[in-house]
Amino acid sequence: MGFVVIFRSRRALVLGVIGGLFLVMAVAIGGVSPALIPDAIAQRVADVPAYFGVGIEVVVSQPVTDENFSVIERLAHLIAALRMWESHPWVGVGPGNYAVVYPDVRLPRWEDALGHAHNVYLNILAESGLVGLAAYVMFWTLTVVWLWRSIRAAPGDSWEAALRIGVMGVLVHLTVHNFFDNLYVQGMYLHVALWLAACDSPRSTVIQRDKLLCTSGVEG
Repeated sequence: MGFVVIFRSRRALVLGVIGGLFLVMAVAIGGVSPALIPDAIAQRVADVPAYFGVGIEVVVSQPVTDENFSVIERLAHLIAALRMWESHPWVGVGPGNYAVVYPDVRLPRWEDALGHAHNVYLNILAESGLVGLAAYVMFWTLTVVWLWRSIRAAPGDSWEAALRIGVMGVLVHLTVHNFFDNLYVQGMYLHVALWLAACDSPRSTVIQRDKLLCTSGVEG
């Protein structure tokens, strides 16, 4: 949402940068004086520093509680993905085989494979190796570049520009959120494909068709 709002106009970009600076200052002040942070936020992040400077193997060996269950569970599945990749570094264990291979690489207390590694990039690395991850990163980068160019080519106050900025916001969200989970479930990838297809402006398609008809001597 922040990306969509900030890049909607130059004024929004300036205001967004100013707001970001204030946010950084607020976090810095809160780090010096924790009492200035609202209690709800302070409780939410209170246990985060405990995970810094500690090895991943140490974290997953801790007793599981209601508070740390989600963190340790994710780390256990990340370790399983890394073990799969180590066994087949170039081409992985095969697309869709994370759950199949999981019993051979899992940690003792975590029997349920859950179907993915809670991280799209590590999941691709485990299933498709370095070759697959490189292909995914290249595809994603080219998609972002293409969409950014189409945003700049569209009139600033048009619905085409608004649509493309919104879809770019979707890509930004997927890029970040997929570091902590796998959002390509329940047909989500089909939604992404349809959004990208919608960014191919029908107006541009009509113009190109009319040009083709005129150059070929066919009356449109």
